[in-house]
Amino acid sequence: MAKLFSWLAAITMLMFLISGAGVYGMSYLAITHAKEESATAVAKAVAATLSAQIDLLNKTIDKIVDDPEVLAVITNANPAQLSATATKLERYFPEVLKIRLFVPGVSPTDDQLVPKMGFADIEMVRETFTKNRLPSIQGEQGVDRHLAITRPIKPNNEVIGVILVSLHYDFFSKNIHTAATKDEYIELKQDLLALSVSGSKINTDKAANVRVKVPNAEEWEVIYYYVAGMDLTDMTVSATIVLVSGLITLLFFFSIHRKLSGLITQDVNCVMKAIKDMMTTQKLHSTYPVNLAEMDGVIPTLAQFKRVLDQDNDDNIPDNYDDVHLDNFFDD
Repeated sequence: MAKLFSWLAAITMLMFLISGAGVYGMSYLAITHAKEESATAVAKAVAATLSAQIDLLNKTIDKIVDDPEVLAVITNANPAQLSATATKLERYFPEVLKIRLFVPGVSPTDDQLVPKMGFADIEMVRETFTKNRLPSIQGEQGVDRHLAITRPIKPNNEVIGVILVSLHYDFFSKNIHTAATKDEYIELKQDLLALSVSGSKINTDKAANVRVKVPNAEEWEVIYYYVAGMDLTDMTVSATIVLVSGLITLLFFFSIHRKLSGLITQDVNCVMKAIKDMMTTQKLHSTYPVNLAEMDGVIPTLAQFKRVLDQDNDDNIPDNYDDVHLDNFFDD
């Protein structure tokens, strides 16, 4: 019986582990999908917030270029007035570094003030005379790096000038510093240039990621890195549940084995007592209580067999011995 129970316990544990592995796999996929959706939602929210800030700056600059004073200065094209008016406009932007005004036919050159105008700024100004340019981070790393926004000045749909606004580019970093949590890492990039980061540094080569473009900006992209699937805590909890459940199952099998072994031992002793009584006293007591229902038919069958033997006066087994059925008395 011990061998039978061992096989039953092994098969049960195998099925239990297979079921546990299946549940673990489904949980892994569900957690992975949930993390992906969460990362996508956060990345989209960050991108939308940045886009809204850029849009607000654009609208503010659009109001400035429609100002009659600005239009008059651009029309006069006096360099001194252009510089003075640009300096006056800087008071309207708390995050501004420098504002510059340009008219057609004048090459924008300015490397004396901070931030300096680099080739990228010059190219933005030139292109803005013919088409709209999206805001972009320009300049070398350090004091000259800035967020550059250019807007055409065109009172009658004819471009008569361009305004270049250079702003501190770190003001939007606040939007992503609180977005990332444990085992998550957010990057804001312009092409290959990292503009801002947030969260705990993880192995981005192995981590899953979600990429969302930022509208109203030049090649800005929010990249949200996260650890897919279950983390160490989730795996530990899952493994603990499986192991504890398996140990409880084995303990249950062990308890049932001991209990059943005890019951069978008691029933065998009762049957042996009945056999002893038949062989010594030639009679049976009124009751021989057994625990298992499958054992109820054993003692009556033995008693019937004894009566058949008692009626036989010869040494041969009588013809009516076939009436004594010993088979299947363990069946329900």
